[in-house]
Amino acid sequence: MKFPHSFTFAAFLMVAAMFPYQVSAQSNGALFTDEATAKEVYFSGNMHEAVRHFDELLRVDSLHYEYNLFAGYAYLNSNIDPAKAVLHFRRAQKNPKADPYIPFYLGKALMRCYRFDEAEESFRTFISKGLKLDKNDLPPERYIAMCENAKLLIGMGSNVTLENLGGAVNTDCPDYNAYINADETELYFNSQNQQNSGTQLDYDGYKMSDVYVAEWTNGQWGKSKKLQSPVNSALIDEIVGLSADGSTLLLYFNNDKGFDDLFLSQKEKKQFTRPEMLSLTVNSNAAEEAAMLSPDGNWLFFSSNRPGGYGGMDIYYSRKLPNGEWSNPKNAGANINTEYDDNNPYIAPDGTTFYFCSKGHNSMGGYDIFRSSWEETEQFFSIPENLSFPINTPDDNRSISVTQSGRYAYVADFRANSMGDLDIYKVTFHDVPAPYTVIRGSVAGVDSTTLMGELSRYRVEIRDAGSKQVVGIYRPDLHDGKFTFILQPGFYMVDYYVDGKLEKTTELSVADREPSGVALEIELGK
Repeated sequence: MKFPHSFTFAAFLMVAAMFPYQVSAQSNGALFTDEATAKEVYFSGNMHEAVRHFDELLRVDSLHYEYNLFAGYAYLNSNIDPAKAVLHFRRAQKNPKADPYIPFYLGKALMRCYRFDEAEESFRTFISKGLKLDKNDLPPERYIAMCENAKLLIGMGSNVTLENLGGAVNTDCPDYNAYINADETELYFNSQNQQNSGTQLDYDGYKMSDVYVAEWTNGQWGKSKKLQSPVNSALIDEIVGLSADGSTLLLYFNNDKGFDDLFLSQKEKKQFTRPEMLSLTVNSNAAEEAAMLSPDGNWLFFSSNRPGGYGGMDIYYSRKLPNGEWSNPKNAGANINTEYDDNNPYIAPDGTTFYFCSKGHNSMGGYDIFRSSWEETEQFFSIPENLSFPINTPDDNRSISVTQSGRYAYVADFRANSMGDLDIYKVTFHDVPAPYTVIRGSVAGVDSTTLMGELSRYRVEIRDAGSKQVVGIYRPDLHDGKFTFILQPGFYMVDYYVDGKLEKTTELSVADREPSGVALEIELGK
């Protein structure tokens, strides 16, 4: 959550503690508010409710300077509609005594609306005033550079598609930090939905985050389930990494177990063990926010804002020692870390492709996701590349998790088809070849005995459903009478012939996803 220049986070907490608010409603369902209540809600940090309150006040007085200013900040700091933030800041700016910081926040709102030239103009207006910002925000010069990056990256684009996972996984509350296992059968993520543990609300008005899992069954994602204690508690519990085989959770706790600390939990049968805090070589008096294990478990990559880095959050790595502890960490170096925040390290199942997010490099706005490569022997990271638009946007894009083939990834974002806030999306990289799926076709009444000496009687032809072209001709296996096909994703027609006569045509759809390792079974004959 970002706050206006006049509020530090500590001051915000002090103000929020003074105003335990309750939202009242009229019997007809219309929200009832007044100025004092609206400000009370705003200072609590619940921007979604603040938007509702100030929208109602503005229906009475649409040009009220202070109401527009608060509404602008509330829209800017929520996933509702950044265009409304622009509208309200523009109105507030017309006041002769308008806050001189408005051009800075207006510039950020314009960026989120992809109005980069206007955003740059607004940032330059702010620079001309010679004012200083809270050190927790980026300088306006950095935002101007991001606007220039955005115009270039959006023009380049990337050959990907993004698919919202829908209601089995996503809710109308923030769903984020998606981590998939290598074979794309288990998805772990954070959610702040109403099923979460405890009664306390986070300062954004949602429940404290808990960790959830969804499983791929019967060709779809099953309804997600909350992991039980001891992983989840009544306070903030977040997954920030997952081993490639899905057996180890890397967790961030801000609760009674740890404050800005990293934990590890192992899967035993179908349950995860009590999380254990990573060693003091990893956790420090500073903040550690995310971590990831290499596929072989020998390397740990994590983020920290401990002293001695390049600035803000930096990425570090440690090697597992013979006694099972982690070595003193090394900074990932200038190819990865910048003077700005660098976070959410992730090593792919191939053990070499390295992802992270950064507000530095050529980010197009806030955190962008970058890809590098990790060379274990030399402990070297290559120069990173921005994953570009549409994976990255002018807003924060932080975590990514990829499957074994590298063709599929999972991210969280707020987009036009989101269900209310941050949602989880599947990314398909079309420049990465699709993996092959093994399909086993059986024929009723045909087995190894039937086939003895009669293999030539039976054949299967597979045609592309669109072009009608034959992509393969197959004969049955002598041992079990089954046909085995290896196909890439697509739609096919399967023609089954006996003695040269077409007996049956079956439609076959091979999903564009990671093969699970279990052959798909289809029935060919009568």
